[in-house]
Amino acid sequence: VFRLYGDESELHFWTVASHYLQVFQNDAPHVSISANPLDICYDLLCENSYFQKFQLDRICLQEVKRSSYEHTRKCADQLLLLGQTDRAVQLLLETSADNPQYYCDSLKACLVTTVTSSGPSQSTIKLVATNMIANGKLAEGVQLLCLIDKAADACRYLQTYNEWNHAAWLAKVRLNPEECAEVMKRWVDHLCSPHINQKYKAILVLLSLGCFRKVIEMLHSMRCFDRAALFLEACLQNSAIEICDETNKLISAVFADYARTLRSIGFTQGAVRFAQKAGGAGEELVSELQSNKSEEEK
Repeated sequence: VFRLYGDESELHFWTVASHYLQVFQNDAPHVSISANPLDICYDLLCENSYFQKFQLDRICLQEVKRSSYEHTRKCADQLLLLGQTDRAVQLLLETSADNPQYYCDSLKACLVTTVTSSGPSQSTIKLVATNMIANGKLAEGVQLLCLIDKAADACRYLQTYNEWNHAAWLAKVRLNPEECAEVMKRWVDHLCSPHINQKYKAILVLLSLGCFRKVIEMLHSMRCFDRAALFLEACLQNSAIEICDETNKLISAVFADYARTLRSIGFTQGAVRFAQKAGGAGEELVSELQSNKSEEEK
């Protein structure tokens, strides 16, 4: 329906929601459903493994099409962030001797190949990286932090300097799922802040993290009663949210509000159905609707 009416918001929500509900169901015990990857057009909303593979494939294509020093330098920088140090060194060593960046690139290649995990080495590189960031060399500082496996710190610096998309990109290609989720949740908080107010985008990010209850709460607070109720129903059908006292309160509130919305537009049959799903919160509404229906039949 939303495709026919060109409702992009609904299209993107249900595409991402249905995909991650299927992923959740596939992760459950004794369930085997093959979930195709989310289309890469959803970029940072895709699963980490698929996103990483796409980024590596893309940098390979960019390498093949290199035609200038600037292009080569960008490829090397990207490879360093992706953790492909050997390939990055090869590109750095391609810098010709008459290039003004020859000495810098040669030293950088030496640093990348000799960096160790020893305490003194890590401390020195981290100090240099933080000094670079403090003095306006954010990209260079982030690269150094990634060299010593401090990508989580790099993401925090990027977010501090309002490079939210870059931080999310780096988190997906370099961090483990738990650390990546922390970065993405900070992004959600930023998107929900009053001066940004991109809550619909935040909801899509939460869907990609599997935070389905939080999605329902946000939709309900935004008075998107229809979307909240239908998504809640899908979550219950897929056992995608944990049932507890707090969840039961949310279920009652969401279904009751949707039932009232349906009543207001004259859809009595649907209103009764969702009022019944609301349990105690919908009892009065059910009685009222059934009473009205009886009077109409008379």
